[in-house]
Amino acid sequence: MILLNSSAEYIFWLGRYISRIQYLCHQFPFKEDAEAAEYAKAFCLPAFDAMSLNELVLNESHAVSFKQQFLYAKDNIHELRGVLTAYGYAELNQLIKTASENPGYICDVVGECLDVLEAESHDVFLFFKLGQSIEQIDRQIRLNQNLSAALQALSIVVKLLEELGWDSLADTWRDLQNSSSSENFYRFSDQVHQMFEVNA
Repeated sequence: MILLNSSAEYIFWLGRYISRIQYLCHQFPFKEDAEAAEYAKAFCLPAFDAMSLNELVLNESHAVSFKQQFLYAKDNIHELRGVLTAYGYAELNQLIKTASENPGYICDVVGECLDVLEAESHDVFLFFKLGQSIEQIDRQIRLNQNLSAALQALSIVVKLLEELGWDSLADTWRDLQNSSSSENFYRFSDQVHQMFEVNA
């Protein structure tokens, strides 16, 4: 399958949102005030302890909430009709319906969405993995976590992207490997976004 840049970008963002929701599901409910405060500070959230952060995550009107993050993923899925297989698209829509009607199921549904996307074409899953990797590294830099495994996973994705003609990532990727600073990460991330705009 040859993906349009716009479709590849929707898949990329779907990977980011799914990864973001999954991580939040693993952390929620926040129990330690210090960890909650660190998380809130890293993502510039108006919370100062575990209770206020948990309330924020459950506040359906806030952009960081489970519901809003899931709606962003839902919007990207709807843009992929005709890109995903008929089976995959139908399955994802059914999962979306389930989560929309029962918000408490969002964490379970996200995992099932991942299973469906893993069964899609190589290119679809490649851009999905790119989004997941970028989201994971972004989060780990913000939270001062170890990046080794995430960078190793991303290296495989970058090599596969080069086979598709995305060779202009080479310089910023090399810089990120040499020094995993936030500056190098954001330069690499910006280059990824520029690639989506080429011949869009």
